[in-house]
Amino acid sequence: MLRRLVSGLVLAVLSMGSVADTLWLDNGDRVSGKVEFLDAGKLVLRTEYAGTLSISTSRIRTFTSDEPVLVRLGNGDEYTVQLAEAEEPGQVMLRVPNRRPIATDIARIDRLLVPRPLVYDMVWEGDIDAELDIKDTSGTEKRDVDVDIASSLQHGRWRHDMTLEYDRDYSNDVKTSHVLDASYDLNRFLDDHWFWAGRMRYKRDYIEELARQRQFGTGPGYQWWNNGLGRFETSLLLGRLWTEERDGTRDKYDALGLQWDYRRYLLGKRFEVFHNAEVLLPADPAVRYQLDTELGLRYRLTSWASLSLKGELDYLNTTDETGYRDTRYTLGVGVGW
Repeated sequence: MLRRLVSGLVLAVLSMGSVADTLWLDNGDRVSGKVEFLDAGKLVLRTEYAGTLSISTSRIRTFTSDEPVLVRLGNGDEYTVQLAEAEEPGQVMLRVPNRRPIATDIARIDRLLVPRPLVYDMVWEGDIDAELDIKDTSGTEKRDVDVDIASSLQHGRWRHDMTLEYDRDYSNDVKTSHVLDASYDLNRFLDDHWFWAGRMRYKRDYIEELARQRQFGTGPGYQWWNNGLGRFETSLLLGRLWTEERDGTRDKYDALGLQWDYRRYLLGKRFEVFHNAEVLLPADPAVRYQLDTELGLRYRLTSWASLSLKGELDYLNTTDETGYRDTRYTLGVGVGW
């Protein structure tokens, strides 16, 4: 009796782990995986055997979801439903709580999102982009090396964000840029939107007059949205800034920082637009503000490889002539997970 009970529990656990969403295509094929979202006529399905698939909704006969999803129809109506297989091709059954299932044309679904719960066991994601550019144009030999690493680890209500940027550029064997920039953010979510943020940053510039910066800040943040299409969040940090000039002069100031981070997938997760920025207002009479921002577009070649085009602006606005403006554009290859 005990053996039968244990065997039944094991089978139940295994069956729960094998639960998956299912798509039936118009050619008769059936694909199983996990629906991530539907947008712009593309349904994105994550599979264990083929990575992430982007499937045109015109090729889907019907599909199901094992977990509740948020569906927005073309007329603006929104429902939190489970999806079931429909008999008519091109339709899906919407199981609305306390109502009879509704047969709906897949073409009427404007957007479908899987709500992301706040608490995860462990979620680790990130990107590594690299560029090595050696060229000779108009008699000018240029050598550029750029490496960007961004990683985010979330467990429970805690999230750890880490970034590392390194670039070194030469023009006719003259170094024009040499910067190391690293940061670590520790965020504690209070609910689905509000979180408390802590940030440490170290920047080393081997060319500009401002040679070193160390920064610490803490303050509230707000996550406006976070779903299968991306995320957008802002934070306001009050902290301390330590600086060191090229001549060895050192100072420290109180500082107020405003940060934002925007990520958005397009065309069935084939493209990703990303933009982040930090505006720093130090209590330094010689500095009005400091801006560090980037805007880029990432094209996913496969589920793990990508091409990225990015523009960066590093700007220091001062009351004298010691400020600087550094604008860079890079095209590189990368991996993501």
